Amino acid sequence: MITEYQTQNTLNPKLWVADELKPGLLAKFMKIADYFYDTLETDTDVYDVVLIGSNANYNWTEYSDIDLHVIINYLQVGDNLHLVDKYLRAKKSIWNANYPLTYQGMNIELYAQDSNDDLHSSVGIYSIMRGEWIRKPSADLVTIDDDLIKQKADPYAYEIDKLDLSSTNLEIKIKDILKRLRNLRRTGLEAAGEYSLENLAYKHLRNSGHLARLKELLQQSTLGQLDINESVISPLINHITKKQLLDTTGWNLVMKQTNGITDPMGQWNHPGRCTMIPSNKITMQGVTHKVLGIDDTGHMQLMHPEQEYEYPGGKVFEIPITPQYHTWAIQLINSIRNGSRYAK
Repeated sequence: MITEYQTQNTLNPKLWVADELKPGLLAKFMKIADYFYDTLETDTDVYDVVLIGSNANYNWTEYSDIDLHVIINYLQVGDNLHLVDKYLRAKKSIWNANYPLTYQGMNIELYAQDSNDDLHSSVGIYSIMRGEWIRKPSADLVTIDDDLIKQKADPYAYEIDKLDLSSTNLEIKIKDILKRLRNLRRTGLEAAGEYSLENLAYKHLRNSGHLARLKELLQQSTLGQLDINESVISPLINHITKKQLLDTTGWNLVMKQTNGITDPMGQWNHPGRCTMIPSNKITMQGVTHKVLGIDDTGHMQLMHPEQEYEYPGGKVFEIPITPQYHTWAIQLINSIRNGSRYAK
């Protein structure tokens, strides 16, 4: 399906002088694309780097993304195109998290596009590598292809699909995605109304259930902070205050009710999840969040990233200090804050 609508009569003046990219932007965009390509960690040829989307067309607003596509051959990455696509989407997600780049209020979005994909004859495409138009847009009419809508929505869908209640900084991630989606939709509605690429991508995510999933996760995370599960907290408080140490049955109940898992790799393999470490030595190297540790003798320590810890017992139950478990941790710490068995 192709949707058509009327649009503005000039290209975005923040980027263009008439139909020429402003001086200096070619080099800047090419440098960003080079860095992005390096993070892909693939030995592939780069066929081109292109500017596509609203900012290469006449349906831009001041909030439109700057969409830079690095054109590579997916088959040079691997024979399984499905796995290659998932790998490159993961790399894009990591890039977005580490390098939230903007230019004059516009997000700069990077995407590794397969050279075998159609670049869509209906839209403007500008080659950053060659400094020239591959296809000039029309000021009178813009057409939107379903594939472009999906391509715009897919990175958001990937980020949402990767989230679960054990995700570190879950609320922050959800609110960041929701903010970007609100800006995406606002950009489209301001530029071209209901049939803009951005608004259609937003609707695609709504129809696929991704927006509902975000709201459900946010609700569950919030409830997790407000709800104190006495059947878990009370036995743990009794354990750390030495009123009644947990036995095997008690620990099994705690593990079941917290959906915990026993794994010597702990937070490395299961970030944000309650874990039982079958050892008294804990390394926090590479862990990005604080963790409350309780051993089988009732000794408790609040562990900080990049530090090393040793407990008197033989195993350690880890509670990550994430939104889901933050209230639990406060309850446990407060229960013996003035005692001698708590190590800061």
